[in-house]
Amino acid sequence: MPSSVFEQISDFTSCFFLGFVVGVVFDSFFFKRILKRRTKELLFFASSILSTVVLIAGLMFINFYTLKWYTFLAIACGIYVYKNTISPLYKGFLKKVNKVLSFNKR
Repeated sequence: MPSSVFEQISDFTSCFFLGFVVGVVFDSFFFKRILKRRTKELLFFASSILSTVVLIAGLMFINFYTLKWYTFLAIACGIYVYKNTISPLYKGFLKKVNKVLSFNKR
């Protein structure tokens, strides 16, 4: 059964914001600059797993795992827009939080 245009637009925007959320999750795990190598690897592993869980849960609630070509396009666009617009501001905020909580020893 073909979807209506409004359902497809709704799915696209939902997947776009899902990509935005994945970008936020990915940046949230990398705000500490001074870490040992193994800790960085563990944080990368944890952020990858959390991003995957967010994507799977989001795709289940958005369109019940019905993957269309624009689903991947919307997620990629959401991550791209996040990285080029909000990410520098968010990373600056996380650096300030890092200094306040004195994780940084400089």
